[in-house]
Amino acid sequence: MERSAVVTGVGMYVPKKVLTNEELEEMLQRPGTADWLVKNVGIKQRHIMADDEVTSDLCVYAAQEALKNAKVSSKDIDLIIVSTDTPDYLSPATSVVVQHKLGAKNAGTFDVNAACAGFVSALDIGARYIQTDETIENVLVIGAYGMTRYVDWTDHYTCTLFADGAGALLLSADTKQKGYISSKLMADGSFHDHLGIFVGGTVEPPTIEAIENHRHHVAFRKRFPPETNLKNWPIVTKTALSKAGFTPNDVDWFFFTQVNLKTIEAVLHAMGSDISKTHTVMDKWGYTGSACVPLCIYDAITQKKLPKPGSGHGELIALCTSGGGANYSAAVLRWW
Repeated sequence: MERSAVVTGVGMYVPKKVLTNEELEEMLQRPGTADWLVKNVGIKQRHIMADDEVTSDLCVYAAQEALKNAKVSSKDIDLIIVSTDTPDYLSPATSVVVQHKLGAKNAGTFDVNAACAGFVSALDIGARYIQTDETIENVLVIGAYGMTRYVDWTDHYTCTLFADGAGALLLSADTKQKGYISSKLMADGSFHDHLGIFVGGTVEPPTIEAIENHRHHVAFRKRFPPETNLKNWPIVTKTALSKAGFTPNDVDWFFFTQVNLKTIEAVLHAMGSDISKTHTVMDKWGYTGSACVPLCIYDAITQKKLPKPGSGHGELIALCTSGGGANYSAAVLRWW
């Protein structure tokens, strides 16, 4: 059998500080905010980085747990891929900071930024490295989100949604079982100016004027129609499945970007499935961007819905993510 990438370890981290809907409602002086968030989005609370925490710290905590669970040393990691759009620095990459903090001195590193769709893109790249390079045995893929650093806490459109956290999956080479199977990446660049952190790059450097006018915060500069996810999530997921000869009916578990509970329910219904085939965590951890899917997988294991890596029976898993830009990515894998 050819080499395949199998998930052998899972780890996660969310900061200790919790901000509830009720606390946000009081901060914003907008009665009804707490109930609206639960009914329309599914969020009850979110976790926020401490003043002395940065994105690479979130990555390291999640990575350490994934390595511990897989019984793999940091020195045995061949490649670290970090998916984030809230890096420690504009340059250098956050992954090289993670390598240093982990003591993973033998690992190559790079970052992936496809906004909140980046984790599946990073997972796809990591799996392909294992499939095509016999010198690579272990690839650490981390999704991390430190978006509260960029939140305007007077803007109810953003401060009620975004949270911080990180999730990590360790991919290991396997010649007996097929793990990672297929993927599909899509994009619609016409949405590039709708949602994002628009100050800091070459278009608008971080000038004093930009910061004084609060243009450095994450912002919805144009309305991002929710129907785009309703349309594109089924397309990207079904395409990834069809590449491997599967349909949504074959899937044991779906894991989605945790942006909106109602969207997840509607997409599952459109694919002939229902909420019983997925797991959600936005209620307790808020919206965590690139960390959403690995956090979801970790919590599904904790809740005994999904077996721990190494004790699965080849369950068919479908991952579906989306992010600003707009980017979409889906992947299909067997869970062993």
